[in-house]
Amino acid sequence: YQFIRQRPIYFTLTILALFVTVAFLHLSDIIDVRTAGEGLAPDLLRDEEGSNVISATKPITTTSFRIENETESEKIEDGSKGNYHDDHDNDVNVPANMGYYNLSCPFEWYKFSCAAIQENEFDEQVTAVSLKYYQQHRAEIWSAFDSVLNDPIDPQQPKRIFMTGDSLLRQVFISVACNAFSLNAVEQSEVQWRKISPCPEGIAKCAITGGQNSGFDAASVRFTNGMEIHYVPHAGFRSQAKAEPNVLQRMKSQVDNMGQIDFGTKTAFPASGPMTHLVYNLGIHRSTRQSRRMLTHFASDIAMPLMKSKRGPKIFYVTTPTAHFNTTDGQYLPDEMNEEKKQCIDRVTHNPKAELEKQILKAGVNVDVLLDYDDLELGALHVHKGDCVHYCMPGAADVVGARLLESF
Repeated sequence: YQFIRQRPIYFTLTILALFVTVAFLHLSDIIDVRTAGEGLAPDLLRDEEGSNVISATKPITTTSFRIENETESEKIEDGSKGNYHDDHDNDVNVPANMGYYNLSCPFEWYKFSCAAIQENEFDEQVTAVSLKYYQQHRAEIWSAFDSVLNDPIDPQQPKRIFMTGDSLLRQVFISVACNAFSLNAVEQSEVQWRKISPCPEGIAKCAITGGQNSGFDAASVRFTNGMEIHYVPHAGFRSQAKAEPNVLQRMKSQVDNMGQIDFGTKTAFPASGPMTHLVYNLGIHRSTRQSRRMLTHFASDIAMPLMKSKRGPKIFYVTTPTAHFNTTDGQYLPDEMNEEKKQCIDRVTHNPKAELEKQILKAGVNVDVLLDYDDLELGALHVHKGDCVHYCMPGAADVVGARLLESF
């Protein structure tokens, strides 16, 4: 105390300012931990030019995709009423104007197929609004897939796409593969299905707990026009013995040492040649501070050097879809979630994760193309059952998949 009194006033103020700064940083860390992806529900954690900013949805009315009570809701007209999860049959009657449905596609995940996991009348309503959304965007979806997949690719300019991210980008891969499958445009594919896949939270009785349609880490598909897409999770597989634990770190090392990147060694089948397109999404499993650091790292250490060298693939970034939990901003709040907050709400005012991504990543500057979900009002299309992050499939991911495919 005597020491401080004998010093000029500015010295005292400096000490106080330093104390306040340290306290603020400590509080920030506490807040960061509270919002970190590591605190997500166990089931959500299991899976890991200005024109180049592409919006994934067109304006819709605020009531178009609301789940109403039974007398006002959209009904499924394909005879699937009563087709609950334990009644599932592989001989699926796919509704008119749908590319795939109810595990008719060999790439679908059981827990994202709302038709397959429906257990009651409310689940039917969830399935119905997702089908309605797909059907309202059917012309755009089918036009994109038909024009791209039926357009022969110059053998001298093949398209070999590497997609890496978490389960949210995996949904976009599934969409592309399933819509192509519905058009008989798949020439070769390999999916590394898990032998054992835990039952998703919120489902009373699982019909599928392993094998096809259960869950996969890596998957590859080659289309009849020669285009191929390989998906690998960016932060490891369920089986770490088979995993590449950090795809971004490997790509940074390749950029530093060779000035270019490749597919790595963990694709489901080997790529036929060099990568032409990289599609990335950071996903939901990081805190705000971690996300900022990783996005900056991706942009400065990987994307920008590749863009400047002219030797690397085109860089695409897909923004993280909006979460619609019943909280202030729709985000999952660790240690605060009760049954009421786990209910999906129809709309939120903003998507903090996508806003951060668009703040750091700029089309034509540090990525070639930025694809935005633009899905603040699509909360009714989520899987529900405690999951207000992933969308039912078919549904919102199909519009994103179609626009991504067209942008290649």
